[in-house]
Amino acid sequence: MIDLHCHILPGLDDGSPDLATSIAMARIALDDGIETIVATPHWLVDIGPTPAQIRTAAQQLQTALVDHNIPLTVLPGAEVRADPELPAMVRRDEVMTLADDGRYLLLEPPFIGIPNYLEQLCFELQIAGITPILAHPERAEVAQREPELYERLVARGCLIQVNAPSLHGDYGRTIAEIAADLIRRGLAHIVASDAHNATSRPPVLSDARQAVVQAAGEAAFRQMTELVPSRIIAGRQAGDSTRTVK
Repeated sequence: MIDLHCHILPGLDDGSPDLATSIAMARIALDDGIETIVATPHWLVDIGPTPAQIRTAAQQLQTALVDHNIPLTVLPGAEVRADPELPAMVRRDEVMTLADDGRYLLLEPPFIGIPNYLEQLCFELQIAGITPILAHPERAEVAQREPELYERLVARGCLIQVNAPSLHGDYGRTIAEIAADLIRRGLAHIVASDAHNATSRPPVLSDARQAVVQAAGEAAFRQMTELVPSRIIAGRQAGDSTRTVK
């Protein structure tokens, strides 16, 4: 499996605080069947971290994993807070894309409120050659107040990533139901861990298997944790939905 959303890089955000935690997270991921992680520290306009800092941290962690005989691949990425300034910053190469391939951006919508700029932002990113992937939108207020927003964004070529913990109820029943409904309706494309540590928020995807299978069938879990993520890190077309990717 491939985990496209994981805060495993030490010391860059509210995820792993140190190398020992990152190594522990890597062992948990490997035991769960995860072979590749895209490291996605939180990124904010005027705060960073910079793409260079993320690349360096990912390289250093990969070296440490080799030294500890942990056969897990770590690729650089970022969870980018939605901001109207992003398209211009993307054009200046100031924003880290997923797997550093310049094609997919993990975009975090605000948790509170309905962002009236989000559709325009996604459109401008697409004009700049970037496919936005909305990070855990099931957790945002807009999921309950204006769910049709996601239908419009997906229809226009955006992708959606839901959190594995959302599906198995860590954020409550309502969020679990929203996440499952997104999958059931073919609006979600990726399941990722959004892991922050090795204890309360570990990098585990298998716990979401049952909910995905119930929502969309056995093949959907593999599509959302293997096939679609593999296309994304390779910079290829990811497909329109979990039901159409082959």
